Order: sequence, then C-alpha cells, then structure tokens
Amino acid sequence: MFARAVLLVLSVLAAEQVYAGRWTRIRGGLKHVTASINYLWGVNKYDDIFICTRPCNGGWRHIPGKLKQIDAGDTEVWGVNKHDHIFKRSADGSGRWRHLNGRLKHVSASGNGYIWGVNSNDDIFKCKKPCNGRWKHIPGKLKQIDGGYTYVYGVNSRDDIFTRRVDGSGGWRKISGKLKHITASGFDEVFGVNSAGNIYRCKKPCYGRWKMMSGKLQQCDATFDKLVGVNRYHHIFKRSLL
Repeated sequence: MFARAVLLVLSVLAAEQVYAGRWTRIRGGLKHVTASINYLWGVNKYDDIFICTRPCNGGWRHIPGKLKQIDAGDTEVWGVNKHDHIFKRSADGSGRWRHLNGRLKHVSASGNGYIWGVNSNDDIFKCKKPCNGRWKHIPGKLKQIDGGYTYVYGVNSRDDIFTRRVDGSGGWRKISGKLKHITASGFDEVFGVNSAGNIYRCKKPCYGRWKMMSGKLQQCDATFDKLVGVNRYHHIFKRSLL
C-alpha cells in the first residue's frame, strides 16, 4: 500500500514537472529562430538559412543565401546579412530574396502594418508595409526591436525596455526591468530574455510585471499559439502558449 502511494506521488510530481517544463526540443541547431503562423525560419552559426513547416519537428529545408538575423511575418520573411544589407521574400520560401535600400543590423517583420529595424548606430527606423525601402527615422536608440499588433517593443544598449505604438505615433514609454532581447509578436503577451538567459513574460501592453518562466534561452520569438527560442548551445525549443 505504501509503495503504491509513493509511486502515485512520484507520477503526479513527474506529470507536474512535464507540464511546468512544457519545452519540446526541435532537431537541428540555430543561432536565431523566428515563427510565423505556418512556418519556422532560422539561421545557423554560418548564417545559412532554413525553413520548417509547422508544427516542425526538425524537417528543416535549406534556403539559398546568407543572413545573420531573420524575422518572419504572416506573408513575408525579412533578414539582414553580415554587411547589414536588408532582404525579404515570401514567408513560404517561394520566389527569391529581394534586396531593399538601407542598412540595418536587426529587422522586425511582425509589426502590424509596419517593418521596424535598428542600424549599427542603434538608430531606429520604420517602413510602411509592403515596404520598398523608404525608411523613416524614429527618435531614440535601441539595439533590438520587435513589432506586435498594437505596439512595438525594444531594448537599448543598457538592456532598458521601451514601447510605443506600432505606427510610430506618440513617444517611447519605459518599462521596468532589464532584457537583452524582446519579442512583441505573442497574441496577448510580451516575451524576452535577460543577460543570464532567463525567460520572462508580461501581459500586454506590459507595465513591468514580468513573470519568470522555466528554461534558459538566448533569443525567442512568439506567435498566437507558440513560443520558440534557441539557447547558447544553439539548441532549438518550442512551447505551447495555449
């Protein structure tokens, strides 16, 4: 009887641990990953580009080209190469890369109606979709930025967190906390990682009430139903948000 009780407790604890962990590893190795409704995109340490049809269990398909950072929207995927040249193509991988005017070190395709990006000087730019390279400078300094449906979020060189409306109107509002990378493309939450690799979530529009999640990541990206990310070993993970 005692042995059965112990086994029951252990099975409950194991089930709770699995539920709490909820991260599933995806085969492959990437330094940066991004998610759209139907696809995952990513780049590896050699700047090689890959696409995987969701739910994606590791069936990555190589896409010609080289990018150091990539971000997927519903209809297009955008990226920048080691020279900060900007490219885009269809989110399903069809067609070819199109080179756009400008230079960015980081670009975000997930903003509702707008592409956002920052250059090597941490200057901030936006471009109205479909965007043909007519960038508009936005005051402020950010090292990384990500657009959502209503707001755009970013972090500066001191890991301070800021947000403003995705169309660029109004001013920047500072959010308490420290993050080195942030994603605004979750349905009703903002996600980010700090310098120690800890993962956090905050209910939109987010006023700094961050909740720490399990696991360690260096970069992450969200959709309405999934959070994906990579750790410092370039292992790829996904987690349900439903």
